[in-house]
Amino acid sequence: MAEISTVIFEGLKKSIVSLAIKPGEKINEAEICERFSVTRPSVRSAFQRLQDIGLIDVVPYRGATTTLISLSSVHQMIFLRTAVESWIIRDFIASDPSPFILEELEHNFRMQKLHIQAEKVDENEFFRLDSAMHQFWFSKMRCTGIWDMIQNDINYERFRMLDFVSTLGYQEIVSDHEKLLSAIRSRRTDCVVPVLSSHLNAGLARMGNLIREDYRSYFALDDEDNDYWVHYNQSLLQHYPIG
Repeated sequence: MAEISTVIFEGLKKSIVSLAIKPGEKINEAEICERFSVTRPSVRSAFQRLQDIGLIDVVPYRGATTTLISLSSVHQMIFLRTAVESWIIRDFIASDPSPFILEELEHNFRMQKLHIQAEKVDENEFFRLDSAMHQFWFSKMRCTGIWDMIQNDINYERFRMLDFVSTLGYQEIVSDHEKLLSAIRSRRTDCVVPVLSSHLNAGLARMGNLIREDYRSYFALDDEDNDYWVHYNQSLLQHYPIG
């Protein structure tokens, strides 16, 4: 049972993070049993694991529902990531990466540009390439544990995917990556904070009113908390404008 339960867990986790199963959507236990051709104990074991990592809520006699995205948590992760990753990139620049190391980054960047030229962008592949670029300097600075912590914030990962599929801001993301690469190539550590701050906060700017209008049902909005972080985001973007 443990092995099939893991298959169910991983399958549902991927569907929830990719937004194939939307925030706030009910997950029918019987349908999952039929989909995976398993009995209820295996599904319930997978549900428990999903609940443990904050992806679903299970209420007795009412079933399972995917959790909503916390906008406040997204803001805080971006705040944390900006502070940490800017130091990582500056340390990466200070390490004087060889042309061979830089070519690995350049290859990833070229693949991003090729993907956004397609008639329809594969958001999952672009998501992978985007993550791989940022993971690269964490890995080179032997900070993969920190990157894993960022990636394991599934609340934030779902927000990133929603930004991709709802705003189609791929060109802007690639443009930001080009600025980061330019700073790395030219060893301009002073450029890192403004470029990265703008880049990581741009998703919130792109989403804008979509959060409170088109995708209102996807978010758990605490007005007092969110007002603070929205104001913070707006102030930051005045200092580090997008574009």
